[in-house]
Amino acid sequence: MNQKPEIAPAGLLQPVLPLARLLLLLFLTGPFSRIEDVLAELNEPVESQCRYDDPQAAAGPYLDILQNFTAVKSNKLLDFIVVDEENHRLDRMEALELWVGQQILARELGGINSLLCGNEHCDLCCTGPKEAARQNFFEIPLMDDETGIFNLTKIDSAGSRRHTAGDDQALELDDGQLFYHRENPALYHWRGGWSLILPRQTSCPNLGKDGRCLIYAKRPVVCRQPQIFPYLLEPDAQGGTGTAVYIARRKLLAIWDCPYVKQFREQIAAYAELCGLEPIFKENKA
Repeated sequence: MNQKPEIAPAGLLQPVLPLARLLLLLFLTGPFSRIEDVLAELNEPVESQCRYDDPQAAAGPYLDILQNFTAVKSNKLLDFIVVDEENHRLDRMEALELWVGQQILARELGGINSLLCGNEHCDLCCTGPKEAARQNFFEIPLMDDETGIFNLTKIDSAGSRRHTAGDDQALELDDGQLFYHRENPALYHWRGGWSLILPRQTSCPNLGKDGRCLIYAKRPVVCRQPQIFPYLLEPDAQGGTGTAVYIARRKLLAIWDCPYVKQFREQIAAYAELCGLEPIFKENKA
């Protein structure tokens, strides 16, 4: 096993989101029609919450995401809606900024993951709770197009779509059994989308006997992050408009079970602060 890094990855110390917000400000206040034109002007170090010695190199890998900002200078309608926690719709500018921020953090944290745990062969996130744990299951959220990489039973019913995995009143299956009492993992279509549920004493079907992921190159988005998740936005399946609806959360969730979360807690909290997010440290298995 490789030695654990003693220094946090640069991405935790210098998040790109503050730079992205600076680019948006310059784009809105300047004579620019393209985000890449704004970035081309930043050929010297800049400061926006933290210092970027080479802003073009820092923001370049996210240019495809940043280009979505051009919608604020056009009449192009957004293909999603963002509401606050009281279900009030946010204005177009705030909604777009949150959406872009969510995409940027998801990509950035994915890169941080590869530096932290890519070679550690840790299976903490791939297994259900131990028999004595207080939790009954472990949930792995999935994108709609990621369910096909698991050869598992799919449970998609009117009942499951009314629930979330964490509801106080747990989903009861057709046989009267609570969903987490199944002996085997399964895929569930909840109110907010799909997830893989690992009951106690079970593991992901793609976890090899040697502790390695059998589909590492094609693993789900959630598995690419070191248990640090951006929650600027949360999908809301209750919109009922035919348009994607998100709830503005403005949080960064870090799972305390992960050894790297414990090791770099201060840096993670600082990362969240630089991004204007509330850090939440939560234990998933105990």
